[in-house]
Amino acid sequence: MRTAVALVVILISLLCACSKQDPDSDRSTKATTPVATTEVRAINPFGPDRDGMLVEGYTTHDVATLAPLKCFTDISGGYRCSDTPEGLRFCWQAAENTAACLADPRDRELGTMGATFVMMSDVSPYIPAGLDLADGSRCTLGRNPMAVATGDVRYVHVYGCTGGPTKGIYTEPLPGIGNPVRDVVDTSTALWTVQGGDESAPTGPVEVVVAYQLTTD
Repeated sequence: MRTAVALVVILISLLCACSKQDPDSDRSTKATTPVATTEVRAINPFGPDRDGMLVEGYTTHDVATLAPLKCFTDISGGYRCSDTPEGLRFCWQAAENTAACLADPRDRELGTMGATFVMMSDVSPYIPAGLDLADGSRCTLGRNPMAVATGDVRYVHVYGCTGGPTKGIYTEPLPGIGNPVRDVVDTSTALWTVQGGDESAPTGPVEVVVAYQLTTD
C-alpha cells in the first residue's frame, strides 16, 4: 500500500513539473532568432597581392581610346576614369599604365585601356558601387550624382535602378555639412536601408539585400 502511495506522489510531482513553463524560455528563443543582415560582397577582379593577375571567372578585352585616360580614386572604392567608352564606370589599376573597368560591379568582363592614375585624399568613406534591393531592383552608382527638386525640397539622385519598382536611390543634401552622398545608405542596423523612389524623388525606405563594395586590397 505504501509503495502504491509513493508511486502516486512521484507521478503527481512529475506532472506538476512538466506543466510549469520556464519564464525565460520565450526570451531565450527570441534571443537566438537570427537577425536579417545585408550581405556585403567585396569586388576586386585582381584580388589581394595578385600583381595584375585576374581572379578566376573574370576576363578582359582591349578597348581603343584616342589617348590614355586619367583615372582618379573614387567614392566607390575603385577608380573613376575620364571619358571611358562602353559605359565602363568602375575601374582598377591592372598595371602601371593600364586601367581595367566594369560597367556594372556584378559584371565579369573588364575593358582594359591605357591610363594614368591620380590618388585623391578626400574620397573615403566609400559607398557601395551596386545594391540589390529587397523589392527586386538592381541599382548602380551613377557617374555624377544629380540634384533634383520636388517642390521646395531638394534631393541628390545617387543610384539608378532597373528590374523592379525602385527607379532611383536618393539622399537629401545637407548644405555645409560634409558630403550627403556618403550618407545615402543607412548602415545603422544589420539590415541596411536606402530611400528608394521613382525617377524624380524618394518615396520611402527599401531594404538592401546585397551591397557590392569595390576594394583594391
